[in-house]
Amino acid sequence: MGVGAMWKILICICLCGQKYQIVTSDLNKGNLTTLDYKSEFEKFKNINNRKYLRNNDELRSLKAFEENYKVIEEHNQNYQDGRTTFRLKPNIFADMSTDGYLKGYLRLIKSNVEDSVDNMAEIVGSSLMTNVPESLDWRSKGFITPSHNQQSCGSCYAFSIAESIEGQVFKRTGKILNLSEQQIVDCSVSHGNQGCVGGSLRNTLTYLQSTGGLMRAEDYGYVAKKGRCQFVPDLSVVNVTSWAILPLHDEQAIQAAVAHIGPVAISINATPKTFQLYSDGVYDDVLCSSASVNHAMLIIGFGKDYWILKNWWGELWGESGYMRIRKGVNMCGIANYAAYAIV
Repeated sequence: MGVGAMWKILICICLCGQKYQIVTSDLNKGNLTTLDYKSEFEKFKNINNRKYLRNNDELRSLKAFEENYKVIEEHNQNYQDGRTTFRLKPNIFADMSTDGYLKGYLRLIKSNVEDSVDNMAEIVGSSLMTNVPESLDWRSKGFITPSHNQQSCGSCYAFSIAESIEGQVFKRTGKILNLSEQQIVDCSVSHGNQGCVGGSLRNTLTYLQSTGGLMRAEDYGYVAKKGRCQFVPDLSVVNVTSWAILPLHDEQAIQAAVAHIGPVAISINATPKTFQLYSDGVYDDVLCSSASVNHAMLIIGFGKDYWILKNWWGELWGESGYMRIRKGVNMCGIANYAAYAIV
């Protein structure tokens, strides 16, 4: 069966990456009282400049905040006791119920691009599968890109592919070239993406191969909303000649690609509350299903037992905008759809 027949190409609607501050209370001092929760909620509102139109909205948000804070307290106690490998923290999503979070920020719709045979990466069984290190971090080699915040625009697909290409440019030249995510948001609708409503990695790759070029971010800056396509071919700095999809569920192939080709764009399931409130450590939640994906991130390295991912929700989410996640078990569907462009 061809890869295209195996895949149902899905458009991921990404979580809003709005800027936020971290509530600084010590979560290790024990459970809070109802009064304490209200006090923490007031701090949360002030730090995040959160305002509610109606009293009922604020009451619902307070209730959700209390429930989330209790989840954080319990989870972090388990971390202290050695029963989990990562911690949680209150962030801009801390006043959202699970239902509100899922309905408001995670939606999944099918692409309007018909299934076809994708370009299978020529990596399995090749020389690239040898000489793969046990650990690698492209940041330690100098690939340190700005912390991005996609804000209220569902543009994770654009950031993931653009930064994957930036990684290849860095590998060849040793220089950081900031590419235009906004060009992808504005212009790839012709290939099935829907601007800030969402898009897929595959649609983005087919667009870039078709258009041939990608402009610099300084020439086509990110504005977190879809506008008229303003691509200027003469200002293109990178040409995408083709692209490849890595084999389904093959984390060894992903590891080889990250080592020999560069950072790889992946789709992932960002649904669980533990993902929503992730702070630091190696994410490992058995409730994070691999059956579906709804967000796109970038693998920029790996350790013996974990992947290193870059996200687009600002530097105050996770580990300064990054996440470590368990490797080898297709955690959250990380190996369901991994891809890179060839430049």
